[in-house]
Amino acid sequence: MVRNLLFAMGFALTLGWASSNPSYAMAPPPPPLSVSAEETALLSQGEVVIRYGGPGKETIAIVDVDAPPEKVMQAVIDLPPRKNEISSLIGLDIYLNQPGKLGARWLAGMGPIEITFNILYEYDLAKGWCTYTLDNSKENDLEYSRGSYQVYAIPSGTRLIYRATAGSSTPVPDWMRKRTAYTSAREMVGGMKKRAEAR
Repeated sequence: MVRNLLFAMGFALTLGWASSNPSYAMAPPPPPLSVSAEETALLSQGEVVIRYGGPGKETIAIVDVDAPPEKVMQAVIDLPPRKNEISSLIGLDIYLNQPGKLGARWLAGMGPIEITFNILYEYDLAKGWCTYTLDNSKENDLEYSRGSYQVYAIPSGTRLIYRATAGSSTPVPDWMRKRTAYTSAREMVGGMKKRAEAR
C-alpha cells in the first residue's frame, strides 16, 4: 500500500495536478523568489536546486535556463515530451487545447501498478505563469496536490520555478515524500531546461 501511494504521489509532483477543490482558480504570479549564495552557485553551474519542507511539505524546484522566458514557457506547456523524459509515463491524451488552457489525461505505470489522472492547466504566456487542477469531471486515481510553474527574466536568461504540495489520507514517512519529491521535480524541470535551450 505504501509503495503504491508513494508511486502515486511521485506522479502528482512530477506532472503537477492540483487540489480537487472546484473553486481553485488561477492566482496571480508571486514575486521573484530569493535564492541564497549557495543556491546561486549551484544555479550558475546549470544545476537544479530543490527545496522541500515547511508546514505544507512544499517542494520547490529552481533552475536557470539559457533561453528567453517565452521559450521556457513553451517548454512548460509542451506536454508530450514529458513521456520521454519521465520513464514511468506510458500514456498521454490531450483532450482540451484552447488558448490559455490545456486538458490532459495521463497514464503512468510502474510494474503492475497503473494510475490515470486528468489535469486542467491554465496559463498566461505573457505573465510567465501556469497553474493546474485535477479535472473533477473525469475519473481519477489520485487524491490531492497543487502547484504552479513560473518563469521570469534574469541576466543570464530565465529562472524557472516549480512549486508543488501533495498530501494523502494515508500516512507516508516524510523521508519517502522528500525523496520522491526531489527525484520527480529534478527530472521534470531538467527536461524543460534542456528542451528550452535546444530550441
